[in-house]
Amino acid sequence: MYKPNKSLGQNFMLSDEIASYMVHSLNLASLDTVVEIGAGLGAVTQKLSENLFDVGSRIYAVEIDERFIPKLEEMFRETLNVTVITADILEWLPQQIFEKPYKVLGSLPYYITSPILHMLVKLYQRPEKAVLLIQKEVAENIVEKAPRASYISTFLQTFFEITYLKTVPKDVFTPVPKVDGAVISLEKKLTDGVFADLQVVEKYERFLHKGFSHPRKMLNKPFSKEELSKAGIDGNLRPHDLDTSVWVDMFKKLVISL
Repeated sequence: MYKPNKSLGQNFMLSDEIASYMVHSLNLASLDTVVEIGAGLGAVTQKLSENLFDVGSRIYAVEIDERFIPKLEEMFRETLNVTVITADILEWLPQQIFEKPYKVLGSLPYYITSPILHMLVKLYQRPEKAVLLIQKEVAENIVEKAPRASYISTFLQTFFEITYLKTVPKDVFTPVPKVDGAVISLEKKLTDGVFADLQVVEKYERFLHKGFSHPRKMLNKPFSKEELSKAGIDGNLRPHDLDTSVWVDMFKKLVISL
């Protein structure tokens, strides 16, 4: 019997229904490539393999906890399209170049949700779709739009269309976490060509951090009169009032045009 590793923020999901729901929400096609974040004991991996079994499909079951690797390798020893990877997803995925579009699935440890979401944006090859189980409060935050936007919702929604799919009660996990979870879907957007350069994406990230540095104060706090005039923005507005498209336009006028 495996005990959850607190340092890795592990909570084992006990719900077969939620696992099936997450796999179904990926809208799998027969030749898809899927990266699973945190294969754990293989319950979701098994659901994936039952739904994705064509020879041309690929499932990369990525797990950082070496205790689970022998079990996973034995479970999928004869499943030719499943590859078990022992790695930290934050280190492994940015190094991968897939031959075709791919999808991501995972129940994320709450403490590492933000780094993984930021990584998905900064990948050279972003996933076509991701279905993730994250903390409910974070899910509610990142689907917000103006006039209730935040830094993280604006940043993520620049690159992905995000949908809140389902609330997941905390009692389907062991040990039981303090808060409920939620399943969200991220679908890749066709972004402005300037974002093809990852250095520009990082500049945009810093630009948004600047814009939301005083989230409750008016935009004339982080930006000068000259900047606001050049961007055509009312300095009496607050960061959460601006649509994602307005932030992108503002970024292009104030940063890219320099």
